Amino acid sequence: MNKLLARTLIATALALGTSLVSTGAIAADAPAAAPVSDEALAAAVKSALDADPELKAFNLVVASKKAEVSIDGTVDHGVQMAQAGQIAEKVPGVKYVINNITPKD
Repeated sequence: MNKLLARTLIATALALGTSLVSTGAIAADAPAAAPVSDEALAAAVKSALDADPELKAFNLVVASKKAEVSIDGTVDHGVQMAQAGQIAEKVPGVKYVINNITPKD
């Protein structure tokens, strides 16, 4: 299975609260995923941030280098800044998050 397709399916399942293993879309004995490219990792973090309706409006900029992800942009509140960092940390493959978001408050 294409790695990007597999990651997309996993991200979709997580968003929907379902398990691809239990549905048979991914075999339970599948080998561990290979390291993700920085471009794919940045795209996965951006997708995770944009999945949050509150954060999507800010069009945050995400970059990745050696699995260290940086997030840049401006949000309304510090809570949103922290929320973006927490979401990014949960994306598989992210080793470290550099949160350069600036809150307006």
